[in-house]
Amino acid sequence: MKKNGYHKVFIRLLIYKPWMFIVSVLLNIVIFSYSAALAYFVREVLNTVAGDTAGGKSVLPQVTIFFAGVLGVSLIRMAAITACALMDRIQDFHYENILRNNILKIIYKKDNIKNMAGRSEKAFEILDDDVPACAFPSQLLSEVSGFVVYSLIAMASLLIINWKVTIYIFIPLSLAILIINTASKKIKGNRKVNREIHSKVSETISDTANLVQTIKISNSQDSVLKHYEKLNTIRLGAVLKDTLFESSLQAVLSSTVYIGTAVMMLVVARSMMRGEFPIGDFSMFVIYLGTLASCVDRIVELVSLRKQAEVSYDRIIELVGEESENELTSHCELSAFKAMEKFQYETMERTPLKELQVKNLTFGHDDRNGIYDVSFTLKPGEVLAVAGGVGSGKSTLLNVLMGVTPKDSGKVIWNGREIKQHKEFFIPPNVAYTPQNGKMYSHTIGENLLLGKDPCEEEISQALYNAVLEEEVSEMENGLHTQAGSGGSRLSGGQRQRLALARMFLHDAELYVMDDSTSAIDTETEKEFWSRFEKNIAKRKFACIIASNKRHVLQRADKIIFMKNGHVAGWGKAEELSAYCEEFASIYVG
Repeated sequence: MKKNGYHKVFIRLLIYKPWMFIVSVLLNIVIFSYSAALAYFVREVLNTVAGDTAGGKSVLPQVTIFFAGVLGVSLIRMAAITACALMDRIQDFHYENILRNNILKIIYKKDNIKNMAGRSEKAFEILDDDVPACAFPSQLLSEVSGFVVYSLIAMASLLIINWKVTIYIFIPLSLAILIINTASKKIKGNRKVNREIHSKVSETISDTANLVQTIKISNSQDSVLKHYEKLNTIRLGAVLKDTLFESSLQAVLSSTVYIGTAVMMLVVARSMMRGEFPIGDFSMFVIYLGTLASCVDRIVELVSLRKQAEVSYDRIIELVGEESENELTSHCELSAFKAMEKFQYETMERTPLKELQVKNLTFGHDDRNGIYDVSFTLKPGEVLAVAGGVGSGKSTLLNVLMGVTPKDSGKVIWNGREIKQHKEFFIPPNVAYTPQNGKMYSHTIGENLLLGKDPCEEEISQALYNAVLEEEVSEMENGLHTQAGSGGSRLSGGQRQRLALARMFLHDAELYVMDDSTSAIDTETEKEFWSRFEKNIAKRKFACIIASNKRHVLQRADKIIFMKNGHVAGWGKAEELSAYCEEFASIYVG
C-alpha cells in the first residue's frame, strides 16, 4: 500500500460544495461567540457591582441591561444551533453519499466483478461503517474551524486584558497539543487492529450462516462456537484497548483546564488581593479558559477521528483499487431535499443472433487457471457442450465469454460485429446465464424468481414449466409466496438449481448459457427437463452453450469442445470425438 492519500479525499469533500463548509463555519462561530458575549456581560456586571456598590449607587439598571443582552445572544445562539444541526445533516448526506455513489460505480465498472462479488460482505461493511468514518472529519472540521476562530478572538481578548496571565494559561494548553501529536500514531494503530478483528468476526458470521449444513453434518457446532467466542474475546480486547486509550487521552487533556485554572489563580491571587486585578476580569479568564480547553478537546477528537479515517480509507482503497483513488470523490449531483431517483439500469437493445464466432479467446497466466486460443462458432438452434475434467477451464471459458472475467486476447463476434464490452452486451435479452450454484436471496420463491421484474402470469408459468418446477411450487402452501429461507436453505439443491434455471428462462433470450446447471437435479426430473428443453429449442430456435460432462447432454449437443488444462484438446460430435480422444471417451462412455 502506498502512502495514505486520505488528505486528498478530505480536501475534495470540502470543496465538493464549499458553501456548506463556509455556512457551517460561520454558524459555529456564532454559536461559540456566545461564550465571548457571556464572558463580556459577566465581567461588566461584576465590575459594575463591585464599583457601584462601593460608591453606594444602585446597580439594578445596569444589571438589567446586561441580563437583557445575555437573553438576546442566547436566542441568537439557539437559532444558530438549530441551523447548524440542519447543516450537519446536509453535510453528512453529501459527504457520505458521494463516496458511496462513487464506490458502487467503481465496483460496477470493475473487470474482475466476479472476485468483487466474492467479497460482498466486506463491501457492504465498508459502505456501512468505513464510509461514515472516512467522511465525518470533513464535517467535523467546520465545527473545529468555528471553535478555532472564536478561540483566536478569545486569546486576543485575554492578551489585551493581561498578557502575562494569558501566557501562563497557554503553557498547559501547548502541552496538550504536543500530547495530541505524539499520540496520533497510537490512535491509528489501535483503530487498525480494531477494524481488522471486526471484519474477521463479520466474515465468520457470514461463513457460518452459509455453512450451517456442513457444520451440522460434521458435528462441529461446539468447535465453531468456541472459535467464534475466541474471536469475540480478541475483538473485545481490541475495542477496550482502543476506547481506553482514547478515554485516557481525553482525561489527560481535559485536566489541562484545571491545571490552567490553578496556574492562573496562583498568578493573579496576589494582584486581586491588592485590587489590581478586577473580579470581572478574573471571571472572564475563567469562562474563556473552559472554552479554550473545550477547543483543545475538539481538536483532539478531530485528530483522533482523522487517524481512524485513514484506516477506513485504506480499507476502501483495498476494495476499489489504488488506480481508482481519484474517482472516489468525483463530483456528482446529489440532493438532500428531494427523493432519490430510482436507479435506471441501461437496457440492452435486442440483437437477434445469426451467428456467434469466438476466435482465439485467451485468459490467464498459467495452465491451471486460464484458457488459451479457444475458438468456435454457434448458430440459432444449436447446442454447444463444453466438456472436460475438474480445472480444465470449462467455467473459466463461460466466465470470460460473459465478461465476468476479463479476456487477455481474442475476439467474440456477434453477427459479424466484434463485441468489445462483453459484460454490457451479454445480458438479457441477448444472453441469459445460469451458474452452477445460483445464488438465492433470503426471501420468497417468487421474489427470487422475479428479482424485481414485473412479467405476466403466463411468462412466470412458462418459466417454471421449462425448469420443471411448476408442480412443486403449486403444491407448496403459499405457492410463490413460500419463503426460500436464508440463501435458499429451505429448498433442496435441485430445487435451487431449477429456480435459478426458471429465473434464466424468464428472459426470452437469443443465447442461453448454463454452467453445469443440472448437477444437483435427480435423474428423473433432469430427464424431464431435457425433454422440455428439446421442445423449447426446436420451437424458439435459440442457441445454447452448456458446460457439462453428462452423457445425455453430450449426445444431444451439435458441437462439443473438450477442454484440458485450459486448451481445446478436441472438438466435434460425441461419437467422432470419443473415437480419437481417449480422455473424452472415458468421460462419455464412463
